[in-house]
Amino acid sequence: MVEPSDELQVVFEKAIKDAKKLRHEYVTLEHLFFAMLCSDNFVKVLDGYGCKVDSMKEELNEHLQNKIDEIKVADEVKNYKPKKTQTVERVMNRAFTQTLFSGRAHIDTTDVFLSLLNETKSFSTYLATKSGVEKDKFSEYINHEYITTLEDEELAGHAQRALKAFTTNLNAQVESGAIDPVIGRTDELETICLSLGRRSKNNVLLVGDPGVGKTAIAEGLAYRIVNKEVPKFLEPYSVYNLDIGAMLAGSKYRGDFEERFKLVMAAIKKQGKTIVFIDEAHMMNGAGAGGANSSNDLANMLKPALGKGDIKVVASTTWEEYRKYFEKDRALMRRFQRVTIDEPDKKTATDILQGIKKYYEEFHKTTITQEAIEESVKLSVKYMTDKKLPDKAIDLIDLACSRFKVKNQEENKIVTPEEIKFELAKFVNLPPEQIQQKETNNLAQLNKNLKLNVYGQDNAIDEIVDKILVAQAGLKSEDKPIGSFVFMGPTGVGKTELAKQLAKHLSIELARFDMSEYQEKHSISKLIGSPPGYVGHDEHSGQLINKLQEYPNCVLLLDEVEKAHPDISQILLQLMDNGKVTGSDGKEADARNCILILTTNLGAEQAEKNSIGFSHDSEGDYGDEEFKRFFAPEFRNRLDGVVTFGKLDHNIMLKIVGKFLLELRQMLDEKNVVCEITDPALDHLVENGFDSKMGARPMQRYIDKHIKRPLSKILLFGDLRDGGVLKIDVKDGEIILKPETQKVKNEVAEVTNN
Repeated sequence: MVEPSDELQVVFEKAIKDAKKLRHEYVTLEHLFFAMLCSDNFVKVLDGYGCKVDSMKEELNEHLQNKIDEIKVADEVKNYKPKKTQTVERVMNRAFTQTLFSGRAHIDTTDVFLSLLNETKSFSTYLATKSGVEKDKFSEYINHEYITTLEDEELAGHAQRALKAFTTNLNAQVESGAIDPVIGRTDELETICLSLGRRSKNNVLLVGDPGVGKTAIAEGLAYRIVNKEVPKFLEPYSVYNLDIGAMLAGSKYRGDFEERFKLVMAAIKKQGKTIVFIDEAHMMNGAGAGGANSSNDLANMLKPALGKGDIKVVASTTWEEYRKYFEKDRALMRRFQRVTIDEPDKKTATDILQGIKKYYEEFHKTTITQEAIEESVKLSVKYMTDKKLPDKAIDLIDLACSRFKVKNQEENKIVTPEEIKFELAKFVNLPPEQIQQKETNNLAQLNKNLKLNVYGQDNAIDEIVDKILVAQAGLKSEDKPIGSFVFMGPTGVGKTELAKQLAKHLSIELARFDMSEYQEKHSISKLIGSPPGYVGHDEHSGQLINKLQEYPNCVLLLDEVEKAHPDISQILLQLMDNGKVTGSDGKEADARNCILILTTNLGAEQAEKNSIGFSHDSEGDYGDEEFKRFFAPEFRNRLDGVVTFGKLDHNIMLKIVGKFLLELRQMLDEKNVVCEITDPALDHLVENGFDSKMGARPMQRYIDKHIKRPLSKILLFGDLRDGGVLKIDVKDGEIILKPETQKVKNEVAEVTNN
């Protein structure tokens, strides 16, 4: 339905008020034309055509004041409302029809004026003609030049609003102090300026690992532009950060995203001297596409502008996304010059932290010591292997400062190396005392503690502990694991148990892989991921990669490695030599802080004949043909040691029985039961549960069968339901259990106390 525009409604109201003010009975065409001449938009139209509006308005006012007295109302008539003349009605109906046929929804003042020019005998038409208005020429002007100008102005307004909604002016943020200066990166910024100065393809793609400072470099470019620290041709430029997520938000219908993009581009072109920064540039692929098979996304919409050099773009992405998107889209990639952003070295990272230290001190109201900065860089490099400098060092500084806020601490807010070590321990899930190197006493007792839990393998423990002490003292090679060992020996002698106890007493994760699950050649994909082209390649990186990424500080135990396919050993060469493992998808896992232990039963018969301990000579000849046949020379040459575990004797089995029974006593303590065992019972367990070929495991099964099974019934249904005393003895060559009730136990305790 066609309706009058807001402007025309205001004009009508003024015409009625003017007629009433002059006490005219009718609203004539002259009243309407005078009110139109008082409208700013209509005056702008006539000025553009070349009319003398002021002279027309002056003559028309004189006509209304003095020339139409015959339509005045008598003074005694009160509260009347002027009526529209037939001429006004005719003009309005004609304007309505013209607007309806043109397909527009609103009648404007220009429509009324064109209709008015058809009233050739009216004074208003006389004035318009006198001022040089010709109906045909004015109609052409309205339909072409003025409408185009009006649309351009409206488009410019929309474009500026879109630019404000979907971009951020980084120059303005620099001026407001919201962006910190970039420290270093001189070579990278020089390369960026060089690329931006090109005539065509003047676009840059920053590629680097997460956390190396790609976004900071783009912000640093804006900082240097504002501070006139760039070549002269870049000084007039402004840097705008394009928010792709904001452009996508709310674009429900097809064409919404394209319209927003065109408005932003229009605003940028009109403004000129603009550099567009697109963070996470891989989001351009698929952004705004109407469906899965649609190619009309942001990347394709940008290509023409990028190729012509209409705009300058600085984009950033990670290596993973670069390989996934940009390498495949060569048409897009050829429009960019790639600039590699590497991780800074320790010295550069320290300089960066020194440069931004004051901003964190001002924000957190703290003091950050130089020692804390150096410690954050050193420890983050050692322990936070899945992140990059300077981001990971900044994280530690920021967390340490934030800790004072959480504690509501107002005084002595000084960040020292101790605070950095504490935050790092929380971050990497390690005991704080281990990071803070207060574990010297624990390390001194490590040898003793391991020997208290793993019996008969003293030489093996000595070798492992010595290697750990070298690493903790900071004397190990930085590009290798803490140690790489093979534990050889018969089953049940403590190979796996030593690895478990080592992880327990070092308070680190035990990452255990049962190598019997990797007997087939294709099972390697379970460790490092499926090869390209196979199912699962894009889904995960493999169990070994994921475990090392989750727990970079761990004991990595590959149990019973001889049961795995021989090719498995090949993937460990990189781990032992360079301290890292690469998955099939290119992801790397850092293993420099792990202890690699492989257990095997290879050569078990020969190991029983040898003495227990560390066994190899300087040339790597371990004297075991079976072991050498399974592991290639290059693999053996990368090992730090092969530890041979010998068989267990009677005295060692007594200790192992004592350990098993200690675990049983701890279980019974929770049920309020005291466990006592006689010496004959201990000897019986050693004699009947010990198997020199099978090791300690048969002992555990013998205890389960002859003690735990009957004991479970006594605990559930017998005399020990409410606690008591359990005595384990031997009678007629059989283990017997003698339960005593809680009452008897209390009497015994009372006598003991007296």
